[in-house]
Amino acid sequence: MAVMVRRFMFDYLRENTSLRRVLAVCVMILVGLAFSVIPTPDGVAPKAYPTLGIFISLIFGLLLKPYPTIVLALSGLFVAIAFGLVDPSEGFRCFGEPVLWLIAFSSIAAKSFVKTNLGQRLACFFLRKTGNNSLSLAYGLVLSEVTLAPLIPTNTARAACISIPLAVSVSESLGSFPTDNTENRIGKFLNLCNMQANQLASALFLTAIGSNPVVAKMMVPLGVSISWGEWFFMACLPGGLCLLILPLLMYALAPPELKKIPQAADLAKRRLKEMPAMDAKEIITVCVFTGMLLFWIVGSKFGIPTVVVALGGVCVLLLTDVLSFDDVCGARDIWNIVLWLAIFILLGDKLTEYGLIQHYSGALNALLQGYSWQVVLFIVAAIYYCARYVLPGNIMHACAMFPAFAQLLIDRGVPAKLGCMLLAFITAYCGYVTPYASSSCPLVLNTGYVDQKLWWKVGGISGGLYFCIWYFVGGLWWKITGYW
Repeated sequence: MAVMVRRFMFDYLRENTSLRRVLAVCVMILVGLAFSVIPTPDGVAPKAYPTLGIFISLIFGLLLKPYPTIVLALSGLFVAIAFGLVDPSEGFRCFGEPVLWLIAFSSIAAKSFVKTNLGQRLACFFLRKTGNNSLSLAYGLVLSEVTLAPLIPTNTARAACISIPLAVSVSESLGSFPTDNTENRIGKFLNLCNMQANQLASALFLTAIGSNPVVAKMMVPLGVSISWGEWFFMACLPGGLCLLILPLLMYALAPPELKKIPQAADLAKRRLKEMPAMDAKEIITVCVFTGMLLFWIVGSKFGIPTVVVALGGVCVLLLTDVLSFDDVCGARDIWNIVLWLAIFILLGDKLTEYGLIQHYSGALNALLQGYSWQVVLFIVAAIYYCARYVLPGNIMHACAMFPAFAQLLIDRGVPAKLGCMLLAFITAYCGYVTPYASSSCPLVLNTGYVDQKLWWKVGGISGGLYFCIWYFVGGLWWKITGYW
């Protein structure tokens, strides 16, 4: 009887959108009020817990989704200003953060990859060169992700516009469909590789995912600065090793029935022939992104900010008609991200300003007394990693946890850049552990090739292995290169 009642209530709530929305908003309000009445400890400003209440209630809003994210974020900003938690001028000034414009400009510029078919052309090129068996085909997908990651600064765009359609198309061409129980033929294997390559490649480059520049900004108050080239230098060995073993690991966890695929290279070749010839706009796109990449690598030596390079790339693409002004104005997904991200960063900064981050960092610091900094780094990094099972989204994970955990590591004697960068890499690469950990995950799940049970299993096993690689192999690499 109880099961029937629960099932009826679940079905009723699922069908009744208005009631579900009201209940979700009530939950958000109750969460915010609950935090606002917590007694303020010594050394923490009275505004800290009410601000934390807004922050946590917005996280609940992201999970429950009663309204679009930007509507929730703007409402949170209004409440924070209305109750005096944030000064109005400071609240609106948050939208001018350079890191937000870096994400916006580089993401808009990356639209040229889709508009000109350049992204598909590059991916098919790698598949043509590698696709003679299932394992080499997977390495082709990995190579295409690594190539596109520094140029397309959002893993969701890479997944939605290039890698997922390509993996699905190849799977279907080889007779593997989720609708007729032939996903084990090769589709499941390729889509698992595709999913994890999308996340792991995001850790290699400062411009590969939106959370990376956000985390880099959060390091500045801690006395840590990182350039594009140094980010890649620190990530190249552990990240490259993870990407190298990825297809082998998926081959063991979800072995494809189809081993030899002599026709795969021909499929990619045929697809390349079906595309129109490379035109002037594609050539301009190649030149623009080659220039942007070079300036991102060496720009810090000449005092050229990465956001200025991204703006220059957008201007050239607009002036040469590769992109139109409508492409900029119509990039609703990008502007939504910029708006709500500005508000979350503002609230996170206020929690630091009000002393709450330092308070909890100090409490954790006391619990870890007596341990060496290497052990502290391992424990804190492991907790930080496991939090991805609770917090959805790379940026949300960073905004909620990075400042406190990075401060804790520094307080316990961990070399500042080493500790901050390990947490930054974890933020970037662990977006595959759950079906909701990153915005690209539902896109892979919706293909039907990977069921949720397998997803959790693969995420747990591979996540533990990758974590050890980043900590131990990465730690050795950073020791050799003088970071500790």
